[in-house]
Amino acid sequence: MKLSERFLQNDSLSPKVDYNHDLDFLGDESSFAFGVEVSKVEASKKFPQIYKFHIGDTGPKTPEPIIDVAIQALKDKQTKYAHFLGYPQVRENIAKFWTSTRGVEIKKENILLEPGGKPAIELSIQALLNKEDQIIVQNPSYPIYASLASFYTHKKPLEWTARQNETDKTLEFEVSDLEKILEENKNIKLLFLNTPQNPTGMMMSEIKLRAIAELAKKYRFMVVFDDIYDQITFDGRKHFSILSVPGMLDYTINLNGCSKNYAMTGWRIGFVVAPEWLIEIFGQLGVNKWSCVSRTNQIVAGTIFGDVDLDGFHYSCIREKIEPILQADFAEYEKKGKFLFEALSLLSPFILPNQAEGAFYLFPNIENILKLKYVSEDLQIKNDKDFSRWLLQEKGFAAIPGSDFGSGGRGYLRLSYAEDRNNHIIPGTKHLLKIIIELLEKSATNPPLSMDQLNEKIKDLEKKYFS
Repeated sequence: MKLSERFLQNDSLSPKVDYNHDLDFLGDESSFAFGVEVSKVEASKKFPQIYKFHIGDTGPKTPEPIIDVAIQALKDKQTKYAHFLGYPQVRENIAKFWTSTRGVEIKKENILLEPGGKPAIELSIQALLNKEDQIIVQNPSYPIYASLASFYTHKKPLEWTARQNETDKTLEFEVSDLEKILEENKNIKLLFLNTPQNPTGMMMSEIKLRAIAELAKKYRFMVVFDDIYDQITFDGRKHFSILSVPGMLDYTINLNGCSKNYAMTGWRIGFVVAPEWLIEIFGQLGVNKWSCVSRTNQIVAGTIFGDVDLDGFHYSCIREKIEPILQADFAEYEKKGKFLFEALSLLSPFILPNQAEGAFYLFPNIENILKLKYVSEDLQIKNDKDFSRWLLQEKGFAAIPGSDFGSGGRGYLRLSYAEDRNNHIIPGTKHLLKIIIELLEKSATNPPLSMDQLNEKIKDLEKKYFS
């Protein structure tokens, strides 16, 4: 049922004032809605504990030196309106850091501060799309891209769907598929690209990003490049920015911020890197939407990358103080990701995880679990959404269904391993594997290992990664 129909049929609402039916095209971020359901089950006390693998939040808390800067700024009464684009010194600090890490000259005029990373998605569409223009999104991908694209175009965006490896069911985005979309469609204005990726935790190679950059120049579209997890990479992998390709500053809207790398999700402080002319438009839109990012948050963001002087007060750069804290957090993410991958692999081919490459997600395939007789016939579980709901309601395990991230995610689960290792990741992984073993046994299918063997294997993996 459409949103407008639900609204008009609700007798408790008065007066019956209709509203913008374009909202029927708007989606949502399912993890927030799912989180509400998790809270309800948790409050019911049905289970001693809910194992939380659904949260796209950071496990670590904000580093103390960041909090200290905010406290000092508040003590200095830095509470009035701030610069609508972001204070020049703050943007200069970010620009210098981006120049050093991306290998291309970025100026403060290329930077806009925003309340979180999401606004850049809507700003890009509002600033660039005309009536007949089209948008390409990855499938599966972060759902807000498709949600806002559908809302503003009144149709579904074009989908660059990942191919499934038939052997291990891992997903891969092939540039040739993207090129085919470009060849067969007109008026493509935007491509939304995310690496390291939510929901899969996969990273896109430099070779592919360079190929995409050449397509952007050839077909003259803008790439909304979301690399909000750019510092959270594993096994010596280095994040490659599409901005590093010569000439791509003209074709890139780089969405980034403090949320994931600096464990500041609730602070809502992001920034966008884009051509100067586009930043000017974004600034005009921003004034109409949020006026400015809070003064305290701007100071905090500035000190992450350099010194900040404002209204007679000096705030020293905290980069050296927070770097060891961040590196320890990233190392913990990597250990948890590898632990989860190896643990899930114990029940292959019934659950098939991908390697942990970056961010803090795995995207295991569960199609062979859904095919089990007991699951499909007795439990009447038909798809990943049913399975996710059953895991939460009947087993106290929270994970997002893969299809919430697009049709390319059908038959998968998104598992976030951001939460605390001892309270959630280790015992929760063990709990999930026990559930799967039980489902196999009830389907008269021999599991790859017994419950007793599972306990021993988990202990071995725990020693391997966390001792």
